[in-house]
Amino acid sequence: MSFPYQAVFAATEATLLSYGSRYRPIEAIQAELAAFRNLPASHSDDELLSKIMFVVFYSGFRAATVTKKADVIRGHFPDYQTVAGYGEADVRRIMSEHRMIKNERKIRAVIENARAVQQIVRDHGSFQSFIDGFRPMVSFDATMALKRELQKRFSYLGDITAYHFLTDIGMPVLKPDRVICRIFHRLGLINDETDTHEAVRQGRRFSEETAIYSQSDWFKRPGRSSDVAGREIRPL
Repeated sequence: MSFPYQAVFAATEATLLSYGSRYRPIEAIQAELAAFRNLPASHSDDELLSKIMFVVFYSGFRAATVTKKADVIRGHFPDYQTVAGYGEADVRRIMSEHRMIKNERKIRAVIENARAVQQIVRDHGSFQSFIDGFRPMVSFDATMALKRELQKRFSYLGDITAYHFLTDIGMPVLKPDRVICRIFHRLGLINDETDTHEAVRQGRRFSEETAIYSQSDWFKRPGRSSDVAGREIRPL
């Protein structure tokens, strides 16, 4: 007997909307959820660095703390070219800012990641071209190939945080955190709560079975060139 993905998704969504509507209008919740189906499919180099930067800062920290200081963080890391040129004096300057999150490892990771973006732009023209070169929307294996390469090139992108970044740029994956893995394990979808790879596969299966997302949706998104689906991509 196959798993009832549609029924489980519908029941879960109804429960969340019912609970959330105690505190917010249900229309506002639905609009916020709908926005995730229409994330831009193309990003500038600075936007992509910014997304990685916040993945770095959110990792292991309370989300509310990072969100509260988001403007301060952005102010210290304005664009990849500026940040790639930072040295020790800049690290000390950022660390001395009383409003800043004073985590030297994360600060240094953002600087290292800006340099990684700079190198990618030199080699591929843009960070987005580098991502598109993997054709991550064509297959799950292609998405995983991109994930592995990102983990090699960028600091603080581990197994879970790499999925966080991919989710933020509109890839068809979910962030398999402990809560998701625990739920999927209880539903019998994964045999081990630590099996993040299978959790992501199951999340994709939910997407396919409920028609909440499809490959064709991605190619229709704002900023997505009409020829990407059939473009010949040279091996990297």
